Amino acid sequence: MERASYGYGMKMTGFLLHSFFTIVLTVSVVLLGTMIDKDMLGSTDIGTNDFFASGYYVKCMEQKCEDLNEYLRLMQQGEYRSLEQDRRYLQYTNEFSREESNFCFWYKSDGIWYTNQPDTRPGQIFDTQAILMEARTMGNYLLYDMENKEFGTDIRGLEDYFFGTYNHQIYWPLENVVLVFGVDVELSAHDDLYEARMEYERLYPWTKIGMFGGLISLVGWILTLVYLTLSAGHKAEEEGISLNLLDRIKTELLFAGFIVLESELFLLPGRTGSRSWDVPGFLAVAGTVSFLADLLFLIFYLSMVRRLKAEVMWESSLICWLCRGLEKLFRERSVTVRIVALFAVHMLILFALARQTFVRESMAAFVLLLVFCGAEAYFLLRMAVERYHILEGVEEIANGDLTEKIELEELHGDNRQLAEAINNIGTGLLHAVDENTKNERMKADLITNVSHDIKTPLTSIINYVDLIKREEIADERVRGYVQILDEKSQRLRQLTEDLVEASKISSGNVKLDMQKIDLVELVCQTGGEFNEKFEKRELTIITRLPQEALFIWSDGRHLYRVIENLYNNAAKYALEKTRVYVEVQERDGWAVFSIKNVSERSLALENGSVEDLTERFIRGDSSRTTEGSGLGLSIAKNLAQLMGGTLEITVDGDLFTASLQLPIFYRGGVK
Repeated sequence: MERASYGYGMKMTGFLLHSFFTIVLTVSVVLLGTMIDKDMLGSTDIGTNDFFASGYYVKCMEQKCEDLNEYLRLMQQGEYRSLEQDRRYLQYTNEFSREESNFCFWYKSDGIWYTNQPDTRPGQIFDTQAILMEARTMGNYLLYDMENKEFGTDIRGLEDYFFGTYNHQIYWPLENVVLVFGVDVELSAHDDLYEARMEYERLYPWTKIGMFGGLISLVGWILTLVYLTLSAGHKAEEEGISLNLLDRIKTELLFAGFIVLESELFLLPGRTGSRSWDVPGFLAVAGTVSFLADLLFLIFYLSMVRRLKAEVMWESSLICWLCRGLEKLFRERSVTVRIVALFAVHMLILFALARQTFVRESMAAFVLLLVFCGAEAYFLLRMAVERYHILEGVEEIANGDLTEKIELEELHGDNRQLAEAINNIGTGLLHAVDENTKNERMKADLITNVSHDIKTPLTSIINYVDLIKREEIADERVRGYVQILDEKSQRLRQLTEDLVEASKISSGNVKLDMQKIDLVELVCQTGGEFNEKFEKRELTIITRLPQEALFIWSDGRHLYRVIENLYNNAAKYALEKTRVYVEVQERDGWAVFSIKNVSERSLALENGSVEDLTERFIRGDSSRTTEGSGLGLSIAKNLAQLMGGTLEITVDGDLFTASLQLPIFYRGGVK
């Protein structure tokens, strides 16, 4: 192609022609597609502009028959119609009323007949032939007589609705019914048939224009696009491919912007389709939208073409920019540069010494080659040994020995810096652990001291309350006050004792007297002590114990405290008139004591998680309306751990299960 054909005038002409063909093609396609969607453009409609001879009219009559069938069915239901059916019935009544409808019908089923003719008299005989004559005078008619097996209509194609392969007999039965209807071809009433003809007459004249314009514009659109593709990037007076500012935008960003804007524009024709069909208005809207869409398409498409011609598609992409940035970042790292430089020097020295040794057979070069390789081996081995010492120190610190220090005298370079950093980390961790231990010890000492300080005045309060109780007090309210003081002071004393014990256990300041103990006997003894409490709340204990003794290695006094806490927890928080299950069994070398009960309150709602129940001051009754300090399960868990066992709490809905595991005492000791 001549260079002159790439001039600005030719390109602008090609652009304008392409936009024009785009507008015509878009309007034609949308218009024809809408007519097909409305059943206005079928094979029977081509070549005719008569509404009553069109396939669109047949579709309207089929819909009319379906509406009539539904209307008759609702009419026969009478008072048994639902509210929704009443609403549809009123709509159909308005549709088929004689004063406002060009469609008249007469329908008989099992001797009863219906019509929308206002001149029908009560008891009038259904004369099929007379009615058929009246329907014929209206212009179009249909006879569907299943009593005499007769069918006739002058509406072309409507017989397929009643007897076609798509089986519309689900609407119209094949016996004992007679349907006659007529259509006023003058369409004197302004009903839906009148509106359908007006719509058909407005749109159908555009069919031929749309088909012819669509075909011509498609050919022109393709030709102009080919020209714009060939001329993209070329200028009349310049050689090579010329790029503009748009071509310097990253490919991915340009593509994303194109997709977003085109998507917004393509939604506009669908929005305009819901409006009334005014042809000039539709052409203006569709033309504007298609012009803008084509403009965006050409901007994006021609930019891609210019990039391909100039072979800069990859260079102008965001991915390429990112890859090159990462490559540059990696290349400019000091460690990488240093290693690469050292390797290059190493290869140069080896190449020079090897050349002198094997090409010129120089003994001095051979000796230097051996010395150089030996020196490199020495430095590599030293680095490996230093890294091994650092790894040993890290493992010691990881195993909990925070006082471990890596020796720095024999380390060099980066290894020495790494070892110093690890030593500093160990020192920091040691200080943090010491500080945390100190804080915990201070907390425990504070609790112990405060508890001891509370004990002295509390003992006096309890004693004086006891003295008051021995007095003969006549006032009933005063006796009630004294009783409340006695209960609250006893509860406060129990809380103080639990605080002291919890503090001692958490700080490890507990002496254990480990010995051989029969767990079965201890459970029986503890359970007997709680019979009265369980009977008071109508709780039934179901105990499952081994027939033989089950010996464990534990501290008897503290173990009794753990089991007592679990029994006491069940007595306080179990749902009244339920069962409490107690079981002792041997499992995988462990003696397991478990107690199950249904909680009176929802544990899932009262506590965030199961682990909360074994924390200090956490109780199953979060409102704290029952007695208890909230320390029982926490003390039991810590005591079990001190004796080498575990205490696990599980909650399944409102089912509470506490499981205590302790090591079994075998002959010769504990396994």
